[in-house]
Amino acid sequence: MSILLTLAAAAASGNCPAQTAMLDGLAKTVEARYADVDDARVIAGQIRDWRRIGRYGPDCGKDPVFLERLNRDLDAYDGHFHVERAGADNGDDWLLEWRKGARAANAGLRETRVLEGNIGYVRISSFYPWDVARPKYQAAWTLLADTAGLIIDLRQNGGGDAEAAEQIVQSMLGGEAAAVQEIDRRGVREPDPLPRAELPSYGADKPVIVLVDRRSASASEFVAFALQKAGRAQVVGTRSAGAASMMGDPVPLPGGYQVIVPEARPLSLVSGTNWEGSGVVPDVRGGDDSLFVARSLIAAAVAGDRTAR
Repeated sequence: MSILLTLAAAAASGNCPAQTAMLDGLAKTVEARYADVDDARVIAGQIRDWRRIGRYGPDCGKDPVFLERLNRDLDAYDGHFHVERAGADNGDDWLLEWRKGARAANAGLRETRVLEGNIGYVRISSFYPWDVARPKYQAAWTLLADTAGLIIDLRQNGGGDAEAAEQIVQSMLGGEAAAVQEIDRRGVREPDPLPRAELPSYGADKPVIVLVDRRSASASEFVAFALQKAGRAQVVGTRSAGAASMMGDPVPLPGGYQVIVPEARPLSLVSGTNWEGSGVVPDVRGGDDSLFVARSLIAAAVAGDRTAR
């Protein structure tokens, strides 16, 4: 029975030439552009297998269903893949809407306060473009300047603008760090310098904790991973999403489609690794209340420092 179903699916795929051509073009694009050469061959081979067995044949002429299934399958390899209809949404319009949304979201800074024990706390839900977010961060950092320790809450933060994340890392490292990682593009490495610091240094002697969970991804994982590897912060919570790959521009595909392919990956200057697939592994599990655990750790570190003095 399974053989008959496979043959039927393959026949259905053969009757959908636009879908077949797109999948062939997608496989070639992935093979030529995906960040890791060996993984690129594996993923491209899987796409060709999907086309050969007619995995999406029943979805012929039903683009929303076809694209949803295809993107879900690609997510199993890398969550930064995205296939869509070319021109379905104008990229500039999407970017403008996202930028406008920064105002209603306070540029992603959802909460900034000083907790009991003079512990600073900032919750960032998303990283908006730095030119829009800069004054919000500078105001938050002014409030947090005199705290004895800091909790950066990046739970459920799916990422966003790289520079906002880099500015946080730069601040925690003293404002003078040249770089924390380099970029690998299919085996070719290039520098990835941190931007000029536009936030005040938080102070190298103050304890810092970064909170993450399984929905912390991309740029938020960069903050946690970079500070963890530098020995500047402890990470508390649960393993993060594991989305380290960096996206390129959309690439046209046959049939009026386009794909965004993850074309590069960061590599820590300390460990030579990244968090792709594995996620950022917390130093301390957060249990039922990660914030409580973080507050306890900061309080203990501050008390220990006072004792040492």
